[in-house]
Amino acid sequence: MVDNVDIDIEQCRENDKIKDIISTSGLPIKHIKLLLRLSDTIYINAINYNVVVEDNQVVILLISSKPDNITGVLHTYSLTNVLYKLRDMEKEHDDLKTHCEVDDNILKIIIDIKP
Repeated sequence: MVDNVDIDIEQCRENDKIKDIISTSGLPIKHIKLLLRLSDTIYINAINYNVVVEDNQVVILLISSKPDNITGVLHTYSLTNVLYKLRDMEKEHDDLKTHCEVDDNILKIIIDIKP
């Protein structure tokens, strides 16, 4: 599991940089497409976030809701939309397993991808 991730707040505000991380992760195309859709959902719901991909695990850090930009403050409706999207992805793809953790006021979404 990925621990002690350095958070680049500028990266969190630039969806294209995050999409580049996902696109060049080396994951299968199917999973890249799913993660890019999830990335769009997070961005559309005005959440500052970051992504780390290591082997077959993706860690998405939900940091704050815009415009507040206060670490640990996430608007309920935005968070609900993201979690519904994540739930639907997991339901439709049995090779994805997800769970969430709260660490230092940041919500970690951990997606394990079965090879």
